[in-house]
Amino acid sequence: MGNNAAGPMRFRKNQGPVVKNKDGTFSVNLNDNERQALANFVTQLEELLLVGPDDVRVRRLYPTAYHQDADKDAEYQGFMRDELTQSRATSIATVRDVLATTEPIDEHKLHAFMTVTNGLRLVLGTLLDVSGDGTDPEDSFDEDDPEFAQWQLYGYLGWLLEWTVSALAGD
Repeated sequence: MGNNAAGPMRFRKNQGPVVKNKDGTFSVNLNDNERQALANFVTQLEELLLVGPDDVRVRRLYPTAYHQDADKDAEYQGFMRDELTQSRATSIATVRDVLATTEPIDEHKLHAFMTVTNGLRLVLGTLLDVSGDGTDPEDSFDEDDPEFAQWQLYGYLGWLLEWTVSALAGD
């Protein structure tokens, strides 16, 4: 994942980037630049998945199931990795379709969008060494920091994910 930011975050007061329509479909309200940037990041995620689950950049996409038992975890990983990888590949294909249209989408496609957005954020969080301890290191970075654009993208993906989850929850 490079230093390409998806552009400045745009906060909308009345309507977010993902909304539930009255007919039960969902609208993903992104501009062309945001769609293209996300499509590029999705391609990068797909390339990382092809490298394999042992690449440190995708470790959070294949979480440890048995922290206290390495043998059990290896067995679990051997059983689940192919399924997880195939599921992510299917979601990526669906998200490419979502990003290529401005038409409303169904819940299944929005779930794929959420999965891929979360995957992008997990990989970027790994690269930025986000600890998950509740602190927000993004707040301590300034525009001169070499990782500033990556932190902005991390924040943007979190914002997009939050709107996606809210739309799916019917909020």
